[in-house]
Amino acid sequence: MIATVSRDTDGADFGAVSEKRKLVLATFDLCAVCGSPFGAELRWQVAFNESHVRAKTPVFSEAPVHEICGLYAAQVCPFVGSPYARFGDQQRKGLRRPEVVVLAGYRRTSDVRGFESGLQRGTAVLHFEMNDLAATHVLRTRDEAEQAYAHALECEPTLQIDPEERTLTDLVSRWEDEEDRGGVLAGAAWMIGAAFCPGIDKVQGMKFYVEEPFYHRCAVSVLGEPRFAEDMADSPDEATRAAMNWLNTRVHLPAELERWRRRGRNRIRSIRSGSTSNGNRSPSEQKKSKRKAQNASRRKNR
Repeated sequence: MIATVSRDTDGADFGAVSEKRKLVLATFDLCAVCGSPFGAELRWQVAFNESHVRAKTPVFSEAPVHEICGLYAAQVCPFVGSPYARFGDQQRKGLRRPEVVVLAGYRRTSDVRGFESGLQRGTAVLHFEMNDLAATHVLRTRDEAEQAYAHALECEPTLQIDPEERTLTDLVSRWEDEEDRGGVLAGAAWMIGAAFCPGIDKVQGMKFYVEEPFYHRCAVSVLGEPRFAEDMADSPDEATRAAMNWLNTRVHLPAELERWRRRGRNRIRSIRSGSTSNGNRSPSEQKKSKRKAQNASRRKNR
């Protein structure tokens, strides 16, 4: 099951994309199909218009995927794989999709932000701006898709995943009866920097994180208090613990997350330039703050 599809006690909603899961994928730089890291691989987008993918800064409402995952989807996904598939959005409902499927591989995602969908008026979703087009697949038939997939499979690099990345990937992929663990990770992503994604407060499904002060306080503390993320790595909440351990073990953060965190630091400096840092708080205050944050993460990150 692809990583952008939410799942719960009622099953999986294959007809809808979870914005919470898209935020998780953008934060941790994970593929929208398999949920694994990109590493040095290209970020691929699927489109039905070749001129779109060749634009200077093309924007997509879907999160990027690995090449092998995109080519796999071109064969098995009912919408992508069938030239007879019809659009279901408000603007194009009932229309057949174009016969050509274009997969475009970019060297980087240059921006991720939330704004109104061009296909769902009044609904804001995350959009991905891509840059540095490096390769394309133009597929007109299922045979072409199968041949491209077979060739990519032969050349596919070995994916190196460290233990912290493995934990995140497992959470994104897990299906439990009680809740969508991949969706729950959105709260943890919010804490480590996604709170500062431009337009995130307007995106569908983010209202809870916007209105619950706990998440903003944690996001500010992770940026402003050097030991806060280290302390939260012992959180009793599985998603928070996984995100903080991942954050604490990165030598370099994904470029998009780093941009969000830089934006957050600038906002914090401009709004709270005279605030007291963690280093000026007494040890007892620091311990109390740590206990409160850990207990709250267990209750709230749902």
